[in-house]
Amino acid sequence: MKKIISIVGIICALGAVVSSATQFYSLTYAPAIIAFLCALYLIYISKTAPTKPKAIQYIILLVIISIGLTIYKGTIETSEDNHTEQLEPINIEQEDEPEID
Repeated sequence: MKKIISIVGIICALGAVVSSATQFYSLTYAPAIIAFLCALYLIYISKTAPTKPKAIQYIILLVIISIGLTIYKGTIETSEDNHTEQLEPINIEQEDEPEID
């Protein structure tokens, strides 16, 4: 059970890093959360039976990297709708407003 959870956690963490580096960075949160939950479960299991913590460290490190990249791309992403050409001013002639008695 411990090996399966660590394999699922590492695969999800790697998937989160790969998706955060592509244009599908908004889909990063799901595998990152799954990987983080696997790491928490591995921490819980390791309290009862002592094991090597390398898999847990790698999973958490990869999750932190993927979340960091996702936040960076989400805040720095530039919009492609920016038009830099000069706009011509529009002159609107206002009609005489009726006087109020």
